[in-house]
Amino acid sequence: MIETHVSEALAASERIAACFGVEAARALAIRPIREAKLSVVHLDHSYDDGEHPVFLPPDDAFLVMLYLVDVDHSDIWPDRPPAPFKRYPRGSICLISLKDGAAISIRGRFEVLAFHIPSSHFDELAKDAGEPRVDDLATCRGVDDQVIRNIGGALMPMFDMPEEVRDTLLPHIGLALNAHLAHRYGRSPAQRLLASGQLSPMQEKRIKTYIAANLSENIPVDKIADATGFSSDELRSGFFDTTGQSVLEWISACRMKKAQSQLSRTGETIAQVAETCGFADENTFVETFTKAVGVTPGEWRSRNRH
Repeated sequence: MIETHVSEALAASERIAACFGVEAARALAIRPIREAKLSVVHLDHSYDDGEHPVFLPPDDAFLVMLYLVDVDHSDIWPDRPPAPFKRYPRGSICLISLKDGAAISIRGRFEVLAFHIPSSHFDELAKDAGEPRVDDLATCRGVDDQVIRNIGGALMPMFDMPEEVRDTLLPHIGLALNAHLAHRYGRSPAQRLLASGQLSPMQEKRIKTYIAANLSENIPVDKIADATGFSSDELRSGFFDTTGQSVLEWISACRMKKAQSQLSRTGETIAQVAETCGFADENTFVETFTKAVGVTPGEWRSRNRH
């Protein structure tokens, strides 16, 4: 049975709020699968008296911050000068590991949704939900992640919902968040091909899922290999021997399939579809699409609009 237990994660929520100097922060706690608990904290504060250092202690967990306003902060390092202040735009995210702790300096307005995610969540995803194993998440700062932005938008009203309503929805949102993080940012342990030179079904799933989750970005083979635990050469040979297609052919096919879906189901412009599907620009998209399908994206949309 999937349950949520707000009281069980209060300690993690209160620790995070205290680190940022925020009193009485609103918090949610979710148990998406089994035992591991995920905390979501709404932090809203103005640091108007200059720079404010924040020190997060070592923890076997990850922290994702979804910026709800434009935020200025810099990284603080133990062995070198602080990084210059950088503005992180509203709607972007920061994802870091807390394994060795972390420190930043903040100034001005600060409003975020902070997701505290113990590493044990990803063990449960692998054991109980059949997801590929993930050993680590890639660190990122200021990344535009529409999925997490949408999850944050869905969570904000839940702070004020009655528990009986909220508790039926939170586990599913928590599971979606963890699966997305694993698919898009997860790094698998070192992998080996089968004796046949092919991928196992789980390895194939992990690679294809990672490609699908990162389709809007530039995803060279070495980046896919690094995330899924292979050397670049093993990934290329294993993927081809398993699917009959090269990795780049598979990516192209995925982009084309997604483009057709976007064209038929959304009102996005051709340029927006090109960006969403990972094409370099609109002209490249039109040229590639026309060559593959035989008509321009605009013509294909007019014939296939749902």
